[in-house]
Amino acid sequence: MQVEKTKKVAAIANQFIQNARYKLSPREQKLILYMATLLRPEDSDFETYLVPVSEIEYILKSDETKKHGSFYERLDDLLDSITDKKITFPTDFTVDGHRLRGHINWVAGAVPKYDENGILCVEFGFSPQMKPFLLGLKERFTRFEFLEVAKMKSGFSIRIYQMCKAYYFENIRHGRNVFAVSIKEFKSRLGIQDKYPDFRNFRRKVLDVAREEINEKTHLRVEYDFIKKGRNITDMRIVINEKADFTPEPAEEEAPTTEPVRKKATAKPANDLQSRIESLTEAQRRAFNTLTEYGVSMVFALDEVLPIIKGSELLGYEDYFVLFMLAFFEKKTNVKGQKEKVKAFGGWVTNRRFEEPNLYTQLLEQVVSRKKSLKDDERANRERAKLITAAEFRALLEDEKSIGKTAQPAFSVQRKTATQANRMNRVGEGGDLFTPSPKTDTPTPQKEKSVFSFDSFKKEFPDMYKRIRKERQDAFEGFKTASNYKQLLENSVQAYCEQWFKAQ
Repeated sequence: MQVEKTKKVAAIANQFIQNARYKLSPREQKLILYMATLLRPEDSDFETYLVPVSEIEYILKSDETKKHGSFYERLDDLLDSITDKKITFPTDFTVDGHRLRGHINWVAGAVPKYDENGILCVEFGFSPQMKPFLLGLKERFTRFEFLEVAKMKSGFSIRIYQMCKAYYFENIRHGRNVFAVSIKEFKSRLGIQDKYPDFRNFRRKVLDVAREEINEKTHLRVEYDFIKKGRNITDMRIVINEKADFTPEPAEEEAPTTEPVRKKATAKPANDLQSRIESLTEAQRRAFNTLTEYGVSMVFALDEVLPIIKGSELLGYEDYFVLFMLAFFEKKTNVKGQKEKVKAFGGWVTNRRFEEPNLYTQLLEQVVSRKKSLKDDERANRERAKLITAAEFRALLEDEKSIGKTAQPAFSVQRKTATQANRMNRVGEGGDLFTPSPKTDTPTPQKEKSVFSFDSFKKEFPDMYKRIRKERQDAFEGFKTASNYKQLLENSVQAYCEQWFKAQ
């Protein structure tokens, strides 16, 4: 089947990227990657996928290694080779003391076929043994943009880039960006264990070519460091960093239907920008202000950052999420200088670092934890403010004040700016950035309430408990795969039960 409006991004398990042994030509790797972009996150099994011949023609044109012959000859040659290529990988099984290898094919077949619109395509089917590496990925996987890889001319560049990107985004959160590997193991992963016995040739024809292409055409920068034992170079270290100011360039000849995953924001009229800002809720406006005070452009904040914040659990708390984003970034980045930090932060957003399941869940947990400690008046005001504009909410507070009611502040918190993100970085991720501003007024005595007990609540108000639990389960539907989903859900249910109890 052909997937419509496909995002040209492929997700591949890190285990496969780092352990599989294979050698594909640039055109074969690009075709496999394109096929992987057709997979959908909800797929539980492989289907057959239609790739338009026009897309394959683009892949062939971008490959300089073989341009002789007619298009038909080159297409037939590609289909013949891709159905014959195999992957090997180490297993835990041994025979006579020798470790057995697994052997699988990339694809099960490639057959010409017209789609429903009469467009000539090739129908592919992935080999069933590839399912664990391409389907149902919840963690420890890496996304690759097709256009970024399509610009590369060397198959070694594509393969090394995949290994470096997978390593970097899995380990940088732990402060590790040096990929260490033996030369023997590295050549084995590239499928050239029996080639280039002279290290100088291996470096010149493989490593140097890959470094040049990766540094020029991707958002990563890599450098090599070699280790000698005696007179021979036996190991290597790849130092991997992100570019703070990388702007992806389109391929020289773009495929007819290929589009970038994220389009560059187009300039909008000033009055339109102002109307978009005025339509923000109070929490969104505070998040927007925090981002712009940090140095992020208004358009980038509106088009790229705020759309990341999704789900009912975060509705009305977007400002908290942005603060935790900035705090995490401040803690992990090695970039110095505010302008450079803003560029690097933009790179994190563009490359979807904050949308990785583990990190996104971690940020959500921090917001939920903070929500539990809110005072009743602040929680109530956030609930009122989350579906109306900031101007409407502030007008509501003014109206209440004018008719004799004591207006509660929308958010009884200090000004949230980049300095607070830095403060969180200094005191740790659990630091309290939301301490209410000191008040000189004597608080109005309130009626003393009984102490909340979650166990007692479930017995005394069973119907309300069931209702709240159902609502919270619906709100957390997208996070069932998180390792701490149950604890996260229980914390949320308890917080909402306590909120309802205290409001009575």
